[in-house]
Amino acid sequence: MADALSKPDPWIWRTRPRAPLPGAELGPLDDIPVGDAKEYVFGRGTTVFSMFVVRQGGGRVYGYLNLCPHYSQPLNYRKGMFMNDDGNRIRCTMHFAEFRIEDGYGVSGAAERCWLDPVPVLVKDGIIHIATPEEWEAK
Repeated sequence: MADALSKPDPWIWRTRPRAPLPGAELGPLDDIPVGDAKEYVFGRGTTVFSMFVVRQGGGRVYGYLNLCPHYSQPLNYRKGMFMNDDGNRIRCTMHFAEFRIEDGYGVSGAAERCWLDPVPVLVKDGIIHIATPEEWEAK
């Protein structure tokens, strides 16, 4: 996890147990309403890999590990809930810390000045994929 003094590594997610491979297909973009987020889970039990994708207008998507940098617990303590009431910030439902959508930077609450760990994602032919390093560099 990155702290206030360091930018997050876009490939640190690969070190997590059960992490999918770069290039993995997550699902149709249309499964996520604009301004909302969806969780994607790989594996099960204590080594589950959980990430989520936030969809913004214009087909923009942002992926992050589902892990609060303050408490090391899933952000969506309330299943499926990743966004604040206005839909303009990512929120940890455990303690209401909020993060910017576009870069995962903590802007309020206990995780202020900390970063969510990104999972690079992109849309190809209407399907969300985890980006490969080559695709991410070319973006």
